[in-house]
Amino acid sequence: MAGEDTLGMDDVAALDGFFGLATGPAEGVDPSWRPFHEFTGDVLDQRIDQVADQLGGVPRRIAGSLLSLSVSARITALLLGTGSLHGTVPRLHDRLYWRPWSGGPAPLWIERPEAVPHDDELPAAAARELDATLRPVLDAVSLQASVSAQVTWGNVASSLGGALRMLLTQRPEQSTAALTLAVGMTAEPPLAGLGGFVEEPSHPTGVGFARKTCCLFYRVPGGGTCGDCVLDR
Repeated sequence: MAGEDTLGMDDVAALDGFFGLATGPAEGVDPSWRPFHEFTGDVLDQRIDQVADQLGGVPRRIAGSLLSLSVSARITALLLGTGSLHGTVPRLHDRLYWRPWSGGPAPLWIERPEAVPHDDELPAAAARELDATLRPVLDAVSLQASVSAQVTWGNVASSLGGALRMLLTQRPEQSTAALTLAVGMTAEPPLAGLGGFVEEPSHPTGVGFARKTCCLFYRVPGGGTCGDCVLDR
């Protein structure tokens, strides 16, 4: 990670888990980087098939749902991290790049981070950028893997809950800002009505999430329900 970073995204990328991000021009020498919104068509079909094989040959619908959950986790982490730590909304929808990967968090790159200008509250602006960034990919998942939009956007809401707990664990001093932003985003479209934050005394952060849909992981051989799954409530 290198280059001028006016948003503090290198600070966010230094966190563990799904917050990682490459910045600066050096990555531009790698021709495998592709615009994030073009993660559709044949390349998406190939990735869904890879996930299905990795999970023991599950149907594409299950693989597509779980892929959307993994990819969404990358975007929610970047928006929540930057908004919580630096009070800004990063412009992702036409600046973000991805490249093919075999497992783990999808690699992402932005050459020159910049903020989205807005004149309303931070949660609303972050939710709009979330929608603009993920909708092309999630629409393609729905079309190519027969996954309903209710499921894919429920996965986004769930991933925001996971991002919040990771952030609270690593940067507890930012708990108020992070929780305020995350709760506010779940009240805005496209996440409104898909779940909400709850008390969870068994987790070190004390924060849990209750979603109103299921990601279908329980249909993976040896899988089960996730901690925030509607089937457990």
